[in-house]
Amino acid sequence: MSVVKVVTTLPISWKEFEVGEWAYALLSGKIAACIQINKIKSMYPWEGTINSEEEWKLSITTKLDLINGLIKSIQATHPYEVPQIVWHAVNAEENYSNWIKDVTLDE
Repeated sequence: MSVVKVVTTLPISWKEFEVGEWAYALLSGKIAACIQINKIKSMYPWEGTINSEEEWKLSITTKLDLINGLIKSIQATHPYEVPQIVWHAVNAEENYSNWIKDVTLDE
């Protein structure tokens, strides 16, 4: 089984409980096994202006066969016009990989 990490951001204007509820929906839908949430500072160009602002960063762990459903779920509920959704495969210890398999959907 392949493990992947997906990273997205949410607006800092969201309260911590709102970010938690958003993350909870992914976990309870069993398309994510674990989500780490941090405050970060992002800089990016948007509509001709360089922006610098705080955001919530979510690092989401899932398995490769759930990646398309996870991306669709993020896109369907994300408040940004163009959300950051990046992902990569990671190496994971066997017991952790088995746990991810146990707590997510079977595809």
